[in-house]
Amino acid sequence: MRIGVLGTTVATDGSGPVGIGGPKQRALLAALALHRGRAVAVDTLADIVWNGAPPPGVAGTLQGYVAGLRRALEPERTTRGGGTLLVTEQPGYALRLPEGDLDTAAFEAVVSAAHTAVAPLADALCRGRALPSGSSDQATLDRLHDELEQALALWRGTPYADLGDVPAAEAERARLEELRLLAAEDRAALGVLLGLHATVAAELDALTRQHPLRERAWALRALALAGSGRQADALAVLRQVRDVLDEELGLEPGPELRAVQAAVLRQDAPTLATPAPVPPTPAAPAAPAAPDVSAPLPFPTLWGWSLAGRDEELAALTALVDDIAAGAHGGPAFVALTGEPGIGKSRLAIEAATYAADHGVAIAWGRCSQDDGAPALWPWATVLERLGSELPSGGGEGGEDSGAAFRAWEAVVDQVLAAATAGPLMLVLDDLHWADTSSLRVLRLLTEAAVADGAVPRLLVLTTWREHPPPEGALAEVAEALARRHALRLQLRGISADATAQVFRQVSEAEPSDSDVAALRRRTEGNPFFLVEYARLARDRGDLGALMAEAQPPAAVHEVLSRRLAQLDDPTRDLLQSASVLGRVFELGTLADTVGSDEDAALDLLDPALAAGLVDEDGVDRFRFTHALVRDTVLGSLAASRRARVHAKAAAALAGRRGHEAEIARHWLAAGPRHLGEAWRAAQAAARAAVEVFAYIEALEMLEHALRAQDEDPGSDEYARFDLLTDLADVLRRAGRWIELRGVTHEAVEAAEELGDVELLVTAGVMTSTGALWNSAAHAEVDDFVVDALRRALDRLPPGDDPRRCRVMLALAGEIYYGSTPSEREALAAEAVEMARRIGDPELTLTACLNAAIAVWRGGTASWRLQLTTEAVALARELGDGINLTSSLTLQAVAAGELGEIALLDEAMTLARAEADRLRHVYAQLVLDSLEVSWASMRGRFDEVEKIIDHMQTIGEVVSITGFAEALAGALLMQLLWQGRDEELLVGMLAMVGNTFLPIATSVTAVQCRTGHVDEARAYLDTHRDAVAEGMDSDTWYSPMAWSMGAETACYLGERALGATAYERLSDLTGRPACAGSGSAIGPIDMFLAMAAHATGETALATRHADRALELCTAWDVPLAADWVRRERERFGF
Repeated sequence: MRIGVLGTTVATDGSGPVGIGGPKQRALLAALALHRGRAVAVDTLADIVWNGAPPPGVAGTLQGYVAGLRRALEPERTTRGGGTLLVTEQPGYALRLPEGDLDTAAFEAVVSAAHTAVAPLADALCRGRALPSGSSDQATLDRLHDELEQALALWRGTPYADLGDVPAAEAERARLEELRLLAAEDRAALGVLLGLHATVAAELDALTRQHPLRERAWALRALALAGSGRQADALAVLRQVRDVLDEELGLEPGPELRAVQAAVLRQDAPTLATPAPVPPTPAAPAAPAAPDVSAPLPFPTLWGWSLAGRDEELAALTALVDDIAAGAHGGPAFVALTGEPGIGKSRLAIEAATYAADHGVAIAWGRCSQDDGAPALWPWATVLERLGSELPSGGGEGGEDSGAAFRAWEAVVDQVLAAATAGPLMLVLDDLHWADTSSLRVLRLLTEAAVADGAVPRLLVLTTWREHPPPEGALAEVAEALARRHALRLQLRGISADATAQVFRQVSEAEPSDSDVAALRRRTEGNPFFLVEYARLARDRGDLGALMAEAQPPAAVHEVLSRRLAQLDDPTRDLLQSASVLGRVFELGTLADTVGSDEDAALDLLDPALAAGLVDEDGVDRFRFTHALVRDTVLGSLAASRRARVHAKAAAALAGRRGHEAEIARHWLAAGPRHLGEAWRAAQAAARAAVEVFAYIEALEMLEHALRAQDEDPGSDEYARFDLLTDLADVLRRAGRWIELRGVTHEAVEAAEELGDVELLVTAGVMTSTGALWNSAAHAEVDDFVVDALRRALDRLPPGDDPRRCRVMLALAGEIYYGSTPSEREALAAEAVEMARRIGDPELTLTACLNAAIAVWRGGTASWRLQLTTEAVALARELGDGINLTSSLTLQAVAAGELGEIALLDEAMTLARAEADRLRHVYAQLVLDSLEVSWASMRGRFDEVEKIIDHMQTIGEVVSITGFAEALAGALLMQLLWQGRDEELLVGMLAMVGNTFLPIATSVTAVQCRTGHVDEARAYLDTHRDAVAEGMDSDTWYSPMAWSMGAETACYLGERALGATAYERLSDLTGRPACAGSGSAIGPIDMFLAMAAHATGETALATRHADRALELCTAWDVPLAADWVRRERERFGF
């Protein structure tokens, strides 16, 4: 396993890239690599990964990332340990790699060794002295030069890029950057000695511009220029560095620069040898003639020149096509085709798709749009259209449905898989760097479903995206998913000199000389788009040499395009400017309406642009700029004020067209301050349209735009703002963004109060409690702002039964959970439930039962909550409400589990899981995961446990729910506890200290005792007695866990008073499992009653409780818990 941190964090093994997870998991691996095998404390890792601001509950989250990395880096690692790479070692974790397997270590070793050899040679070279004898044979210098080349090639970007500006990373970056500059200078010195003067001069030109105070680099640059026959340029460089030193430091050049100047003036630049001539590259075989790709194929007609320089890549793709067509691949195949803009990704994909079509493979092509206003799921819409279907709709119906987007994505995937089952299918998704997040989520789901299905061996998915900037966010997740599926990764680079000549010859209709080809290859670096633009201009001007003397691309390409645009007449250029505002792809009708012309006239004006190759037809009355750079160049020529006016005209032209809501909003938002009213209204409409297709991320973006525009609109009012905030709250709930919802609730309350509207105040006040499955507030916190608003609403509402009063009472009962006595909130919830029943509205009663079950959640109310949730299940079934049925079954399973009614627990959990998975109800899935992981652990089903934890982590990537970090930490601790991984359990438990809102003092001491650290537990108890007392005195959903851990602590440490308190608290809960709400079940409470009794000296009582505990373990089928009970009985003798 090799780890790379000289850029974004990567891992590779013998078979290729290894998927190492999202940004935080990559940052964790980078943080461990930063310490070069040393153990790193959990707090230190958290500070590095979260840049000094770790969130609450970070220890559990970090532990989850550690588990994920272990599975990625050591898939064969046993569940009980045995790994050798990422190891647990006090005070935290360490990454143990052989030195050569970490790129920074390998880089440093090569550079240090090479510098020892090169330093005396470079000194002699730059000071005009004779080279040391015995150290200047060409073979040695060639080897050193190659080693430094390879070491510098390890750099892929900023070292430790995933760590941001963390001070430790910044310091290491500075050290590595100094080593990189040293390596570059040593390589340059070797290059001068080997006679590679032109190459060295070019490299050092950039280096001295970036680091103008490095005298050695200037000296080598001057020597290289002189060695290539450019004495005047060498002297100019020496004058330049003299000026730099004088202006920056007030210094004269040092002895090296003076010696080099003397050598240049003597025309005595030293060189060891002239490099051997490079043999010519054999001519590539002629590419086959482009197949006919007319009407039946879903992509444009091929260009007027044949594919060149891609024989190897095309052969790899056609081989995959052959396997898929024959059903011989053994499963679906995936391809990731990457490269810079213009490198030919789309062209190669088209060639492969053409071959596939000719060999009986169906083609579905989805191209992502670079236009900000493109509808969500646009590439999938075109794919489904090709397959004779369309996107699912209806995301605006069905209430607070946070899983609707997942169902829509799943529906798209199902249609693709169905088509692939019917016959071989090649799916091409082009330009994923422009894809909306929802489209990328669908692709990620497809990669999982196609493999899991096992019935789609005839599916080939080819994707393309730009490699710079590196993928991030949802695209990075897709790249990781493809890597896990062993996707064929083709990174396109510039084409060869022979291929350059071939393309130039076909486009320019002229025969280039060898020197022309070499110059063109250097200038374009083999980028086909740049190359074709130069060839076209050379065809028109007939002077390639003069063209080559101009500035480097992309500035040169911009000039090329500008010159081609200048050849068009003014009306056509004006029309193209308006088209560029519409986007890379534009429709004729929209363009004509925007410029106030009829379509035929607009088409006439487009003809010269079509002939010039600046625009292509993309279907009937649909056109596209031939390259993004073309559109950018045209758009850049339009002044900002005129651009805003065109945006306004475009928005007006598109008004009322269904399916163009996002595009209309984009235009109004860019139309300037005169159109703020149209802008925010259009953005709100676009958000609602996005909800229809479950594109909640895009809806949130549009609502943010709408709120900003509305804030600046003098014609708007608070009612309109409240309406926007209500939409935002709705989308946040659907997207599972509950933490962000609270801030929106505050804004909505303020707006309602300013308007003095009690109806709006009720709507705002219940925002945070609607649809929740856990307490919406963090442990021990009360949102006084929302509580006061709810109390004011109650005061203003008329007395008596009223649905509004009922909802406010339910919300208030939940909001005061940590700021009231149980009797106060339980009386409020009970009154609200009875009111709902009297009103007789089944939907209201269903809501009341669910909200009340959460508001009254504690150990002593489990029977009442089971009654409430059972009533809710019946009502949801009667109403046909799938989402609330899932929620009701989930909370029913939780209550049954707390009561020890395991048959009902298993039944409700099974039904709830089926509904949650079917509806993609992610909140319910999370609660069920936290419930199920404990029972699976106690039953020894650790393969299931791994999958559940993985699923929880996946959910955590797309939701923000209060308590998620603690739920994940609890799941991981349960896994470690029942696998007997004591040291890791202790590290994980101690890592939570200070990083969680939960009262875990007794849990810390109990885990210390259970893992053999009794003296440490006694010391911790002595210094944390107040925290222990606070936990023992509380009565919340978490309290049974705190009480049980207090009992265990008392038993181990002989704490009679603590044991007596624990026994009193737990005595009413006999026959139930000890747990923390929906998670962390750790065996029968009866065993903890036995431990509490033993601590108080009641051995006979302890024995009776322990006997009952073993009976319960048998009844519940939790053998690992039974084993623990037996061990503890033997230890303490009861």
